[in-house]
Amino acid sequence: MILDDSVVHFLRKTEPLYIHLAVANSEGRSYSVRGFGVQTNEGKDQLKIFILKSQTKKVLSFIHSGTGKISCLFTDGFTNESYQIKGSFIESKLCAEEDNEFLSRYRKGSLKLFPKMYDKFPLSATFCDSVSFFVEEVYVQTPGPYAGSRYVKGVDTHDT
Repeated sequence: MILDDSVVHFLRKTEPLYIHLAVANSEGRSYSVRGFGVQTNEGKDQLKIFILKSQTKKVLSFIHSGTGKISCLFTDGFTNESYQIKGSFIESKLCAEEDNEFLSRYRKGSLKLFPKMYDKFPLSATFCDSVSFFVEEVYVQTPGPYAGSRYVKGVDTHDT
């Protein structure tokens, strides 16, 4: 497993968690969007990221015309602990009612730092789709001596 307990715990428990999903097309141009929640798949190296419906078509066009690779940056809004997780596209789906839990968690976490912005920002299955991918690589992006290095299970990469 590439996603160990430490990274999964970070993805599931961090609030606010800022997510940026990036893809590239066949010409090497990149396109990046904000993610509005992440769901891990128990026992599997897979992630589901929630994005705005209005951005799904362009994300998918870049994925399908490019290599099918996805890169996501996940950052803790308070500590700046960050991981970049890269992998290969699996699928995109319309959000369902049961996805509202993850969208609500993201919104509530974000309200802690940006109450005026997220107070007016609607997040629900009505406004979002999901993009899933297989995890192939994890990199530490937390500012400090380990930034940019490949994540190694069991190695403390926090600046002490």
